[in-house]
Amino acid sequence: MIATVTPVFSLILTDGAHRRHFAVERAPQLGWRIRDESDDEVIRQVIFDDWHRVELAIHGFTAEAAIMARHGWTRAD
Repeated sequence: MIATVTPVFSLILTDGAHRRHFAVERAPQLGWRIRDESDDEVIRQVIFDDWHRVELAIHGFTAEAAIMARHGWTRAD
């Protein structure tokens, strides 16, 4: 059986010239994959096996997205 990655959180923002993607995926046997991408470059990727750390990462993503929105970035997803 092939393990499937399940999206838990995904937020894509753009300022017209650049794209930012914040993502959390459930990765069976591993935990949760946390990923922050700028354009096509992965800025940060980490695997957590503790849901509390996942919640903190999602909170951090939403806080950063709010700051970006105040600077003109908009949702692209």
